[in-house]
Amino acid sequence: MRTRTKLAVTLSASAMAVFGLAGPTSASTSLDSTIATQAEQAGLNQSEVADLQKQIDKQMAITPGGKQIGVNQVSWRDGKAIMTFPLPGEKQARAVGESVGTLGTANCSYLWTCLYEHSNFDGRRLTWSDCTFHDLSTWGFNDKTSSWHNNQSRGTVTRVYNWTGSWTELWASSAPAQSSYVGSSNNDKADGIRVC
Repeated sequence: MRTRTKLAVTLSASAMAVFGLAGPTSASTSLDSTIATQAEQAGLNQSEVADLQKQIDKQMAITPGGKQIGVNQVSWRDGKAIMTFPLPGEKQARAVGESVGTLGTANCSYLWTCLYEHSNFDGRRLTWSDCTFHDLSTWGFNDKTSSWHNNQSRGTVTRVYNWTGSWTELWASSAPAQSSYVGSSNNDKADGIRVC
């Protein structure tokens, strides 16, 4: 028990150092505590936490207005868009506490649509729950999709587009549906998505 407490305090302190916080505030203390708890739960060391933080900081610089919600997750639009980074040593992105699925298995939560950076649902996972059009360049995710999972309510349609001077539909899916590889003609061409 003493080792866990020491690890949690150490990780919390290192998270504060990574954030560059001068002093604790209730919001930063809460996030630090969440990060420390998740890091312990996932078995991450300080170096791995710092590496994840660098990825998150880079993503938040690309897409301002985000809020870090965990050791490997950022949300935007009041939690209606979430990017999850793979944990160290894993190929597939998942939140800490989310079950580890079989490799090559989609893991998009019910009522969400997910795009994955690599085939077989690997790499970063970008998810949405709101019904609107999204330009993927907003997240630096344009031309980076290789697999997808539409896990919205049955029959809800997601459309994915390529920008070629105008929006051209690459594919449409009616939930529930998924593809572990978009095919060579569509790989890394997605520039926009209309959820619902």
